[in-house]
Amino acid sequence: MYDLGLINGKTYRNGHFTPLDVYVKKEKIAEIVSPDKKLSCKKTVDCSGKLVMPGFIDPHVHINLDLGEFKTSDDYESASKAAAFGGITTFIDFLEPINKVEEFHEKLQQKQKEAETSFIDYSFHTTVGNFKDDVDKLVKLSLENGIPSIKLFTTYSESNRRCSYEKIREFIENSNLTGSLILIHAENDEIILNSNVEDQIAIYESSRPANAEIEEIDKLAEIVSELKGRIYIVHVTCGSSIELLKEKYPDLLQNNIFVESCPQYFNLSKDVYETDNGNLFLLAPPLRSTDEQEKLRKNIAIINTVGTDHAPFRREEKQRYIAASKVPKGLGGLEYSFSLMYNLFGEQIIPKYTINPAVIHNLFPKKGIIQEGSDADLVIFNPEKEFKIDSGHSQSDYSPYEGMIIKGLVESTILRGNLLVENRELVGKKEGQFIPRK
Repeated sequence: MYDLGLINGKTYRNGHFTPLDVYVKKEKIAEIVSPDKKLSCKKTVDCSGKLVMPGFIDPHVHINLDLGEFKTSDDYESASKAAAFGGITTFIDFLEPINKVEEFHEKLQQKQKEAETSFIDYSFHTTVGNFKDDVDKLVKLSLENGIPSIKLFTTYSESNRRCSYEKIREFIENSNLTGSLILIHAENDEIILNSNVEDQIAIYESSRPANAEIEEIDKLAEIVSELKGRIYIVHVTCGSSIELLKEKYPDLLQNNIFVESCPQYFNLSKDVYETDNGNLFLLAPPLRSTDEQEKLRKNIAIINTVGTDHAPFRREEKQRYIAASKVPKGLGGLEYSFSLMYNLFGEQIIPKYTINPAVIHNLFPKKGIIQEGSDADLVIFNPEKEFKIDSGHSQSDYSPYEGMIIKGLVESTILRGNLLVENRELVGKKEGQFIPRK
């Protein structure tokens, strides 16, 4: 007898939906059969009129991020709850920046302790700041602990997080040998430092302008062209960045260079900074012009994954200061990420939440696919349900998308065969597990 059966729905397999029933046993997908072959199971969920998809993977979240005066409003319990309501069954957070190899275990243990209250499965990226230590040692240690990805910054020199180009080259060259993946926050530090823009929210985007990203991505792609290796550019904001990669480095795309973007850059523009609530939308990199947004939408096929860069604050914290530099940067996005992007792009967005992040981030075939033997992480989605976005289940008291009316809602989320959200009600337990990405 099976533990759970999802019947009468259309199931996402091999890039399209087919009428298939999915049966689960001992946390794994055990059998996928045609609807006329009903099997005996302890619990059955009727998915008539619904889409059954693999659990979504968010490869880019910030939980308990401490900025000094401010700390992001979500802990693992609240972030994972919001994620579960959005169909996300695995997310990947970041260790606090490391400047010396000896700091690795302390940073890892700190995150593992925080994550004990998670409702969903999780993993981590190692993060470095102004790293001057042994690259090979750090990557080896990270790999041994199930973390094959290293995040670095090309900006934030003012907080000692900028990584030198010498070290960036070392990390990229190492990735060619070890198979590690180098995540890069790509903005040109000099352009930002020399932007000479008044510290006002209305013109905040000009302080971290589009060309800071575009030029930095060009520079990084040139390094990869020389050294090979593998880089993953996080939160790409500009369609022009994608067009540059397509034009100058087509052979590197999908092989050596992977691109992530976020729902905010497709659904919001820098125009919101000129409104009375502009503070609420500040993040880094900033929202862009509608022209860049349109280019981003046109190039959705090139983008490999969608992460949220989830880093929410409360309304009062975002509105405490009128100087843009003092406002904590970050937006919440876990709960409505998939619905927002499905609303724009339909079925073509699904691989960017499932198999693509699973393959790129070493979670495949455990995650990201509906096939026998994979984890029974599943989403039941109503493509016809129209709803108005509210503040959701995050501990932040607002959503940047609040009030938007969109079509397509996650109704139930299943983690390793156990219902976590059922018909928009939280029914599961805090049983998320660390997933080593070997």
